[in-house]
Amino acid sequence: MIEFSLELITPATADRYLQANVANRLIRNTRVEKYANDMKSGSWKSGTAEMIKISKTGVILDGQHRLLAVIVSNTPTWFHIAKGLDENVFDVLDTGAARNGSDTFRVKGIKYETIIPAVITKFFFLRYAKKKGEDNHSKVTNAKLLETYYENQRFWQDVAQKTLSWYQAFAKIMTPSLIGGMYAHLHLINENYAVRFMTQLTTGIGIENDVITLLRNKLIQDKISPRKMPQSLKIALIIKAWNVFVNKGSLKILKFDTMRDDFPIAEDVKAKQTQLI
Repeated sequence: MIEFSLELITPATADRYLQANVANRLIRNTRVEKYANDMKSGSWKSGTAEMIKISKTGVILDGQHRLLAVIVSNTPTWFHIAKGLDENVFDVLDTGAARNGSDTFRVKGIKYETIIPAVITKFFFLRYAKKKGEDNHSKVTNAKLLETYYENQRFWQDVAQKTLSWYQAFAKIMTPSLIGGMYAHLHLINENYAVRFMTQLTTGIGIENDVITLLRNKLIQDKISPRKMPQSLKIALIIKAWNVFVNKGSLKILKFDTMRDDFPIAEDVKAKQTQLI
């Protein structure tokens, strides 16, 4: 049963609650400092509907930063407290300091918690946003991220491992989210080609098709250029290079007109090879 109360939280009380806490998101010091300054100056508003939410096992589901602010400011503060909540509500709570996917994965004890949520988010975008690379799925809920991860934990852990390796191999030219999201997307189309394509693209070793060299040069140039190419253009070039690669085509110039060309869709190997010019 959930119990509600109004309590005057002293620094000692806040410390006791936090000592019982076994896992939570990383501390955002700027958030704690802001809350602490408001408490010390008397501008902190205690009469809001925001509660300190505590699970049945003592985990602080929502309110870690406010409790820390009480300690930092050394200012007893009134809070509404809700105790006895199920821990599985953590990933859907709406809080003052927004809980991101990494926070949720960290509390669940998932390895690569800073990489996998971003990779899955990018995967959703690549999988479902077909019009001109518009990012219609950039805000995937934490619950959806967890659901997707738990559907195939081994796969996403493998994606994360490969992502880290390729990210370092390519001197951080591409973001981990784009590397992992693109690999996961291409993996569903053709696993063998996806590994070969991403390995050759990021390492520059054993390149089978010159289109990968063209793509590597484009991405490297973009990294050092003060004027960055739009994400939609970068993704379009990668997919276009992929389509040439899987069908053993050829391309002299790798380009894409975001205003005129239809946004490319990643293809599988065709029965008949296509010569692209």
